[in-house]
Amino acid sequence: MDLMTLLETVLGSPWLFLLILTATAVDVLFPIVPAETLLITAGVYAVSGTPNPWLLIAAACLGAIIGDYTAHQMGRGTGRLSRRLLRSQRGSAIMVHAQRAFDKRGGSALIAGRFIPGGRTATTLVSGMLRYPRHRFLIYSSVGAVTWAIYSTGIGMLGGMVFHEQPLLGVVVGVGIALGLTGLVEGARYLIERRKSSSRVVGPPGLEPGTSGLKVRCSAN
Repeated sequence: MDLMTLLETVLGSPWLFLLILTATAVDVLFPIVPAETLLITAGVYAVSGTPNPWLLIAAACLGAIIGDYTAHQMGRGTGRLSRRLLRSQRGSAIMVHAQRAFDKRGGSALIAGRFIPGGRTATTLVSGMLRYPRHRFLIYSSVGAVTWAIYSTGIGMLGGMVFHEQPLLGVVVGVGIALGLTGLVEGARYLIERRKSSSRVVGPPGLEPGTSGLKVRCSAN
């Protein structure tokens, strides 16, 4: 069985939806899992009607919400997980940025974070650490999940329509578009942050001298 035959067999199987659901749930804590690539690939083939694009979106949404809520609950526990993240310079920077995002935008940071590398992990964990209300978390998480699932499936379907006779090329183009858009967002965010830091006179809110920068609100609940 060659690669194309194997790929088409998987994409035509109902187990695909379980795979998408599992991948989108797991990659919040293990970003190495290529959930977005899987969804874009499935979207390319969904142009022909198999797999069903609406079921793809539903599976991705459900998996994303399950993963987000799991990470939120882990953030509420703080303890080892938060200490491990704050121990590394990159982890601390990402978490501090996520807290600033919550300070400025509240729950909408959960939606924006889904489209930033590492943002989904940081915002969901920080929301738990900050004891962000669960019902509000689920609302914003659901909006973000639906937006992301439609976006990723749509990019895949666009690639599938343009390269109908060459679906693998459609996958490459779809993933390339997603990476390109992410790069543009990251570049813009970097320039904005750099401009703000160069004009900042005093320390940013949420940072205290001699600390890692993240103020975690702990409670017994």
